[in-house]
Amino acid sequence: MYIVAILSFITVICNLVEAKGPHHPRGGKVVKRHVHYRPTKSSPKINEDAELLHDKEHIQEHLEEVIPKPDLSKMTDEELEFYYFQLHDTDKNSKLDGLEILHAIYHTDDEDHEEEHADSMSDIEHYIALIDEVLQEDDVDQDGYLTYSEFIAGKRSKNRKSGKMNAGTAT
Repeated sequence: MYIVAILSFITVICNLVEAKGPHHPRGGKVVKRHVHYRPTKSSPKINEDAELLHDKEHIQEHLEEVIPKPDLSKMTDEELEFYYFQLHDTDKNSKLDGLEILHAIYHTDDEDHEEEHADSMSDIEHYIALIDEVLQEDDVDQDGYLTYSEFIAGKRSKNRKSGKMNAGTAT
């Protein structure tokens, strides 16, 4: 019995020593984080929210996993939006589902900002309403996914209605 307890204790200690925590990556890739922009109740629809879609630090954080040292300063708004879409398509089916959209707008390092997100359940409910809105309005085939073409068509439709078309988004 005594030997089993000692072996269990040694096993636990070894596992703790070998564990890679966020503060001690032990040679693992160091993750750079910033506080991502989060839509508010007065924000436009997700695919019309330029501040969300053009959050260069957010896009760079993900793009660095794919392209070494990407230069986002040379990218157009359309390229940033394309990468925003592609980088959050986690199952690589060329469609965003509600959970991928939620992850795209909601993932941050909450440990450092707990006091700012005390009402996170209210935030999540708001984000779900935003996601439902974009899927209701722009998911043309009503399959529960937003393809890139549906994403862009929804954005262009809004631009046409408001008369804000520019040469970069004309069809």
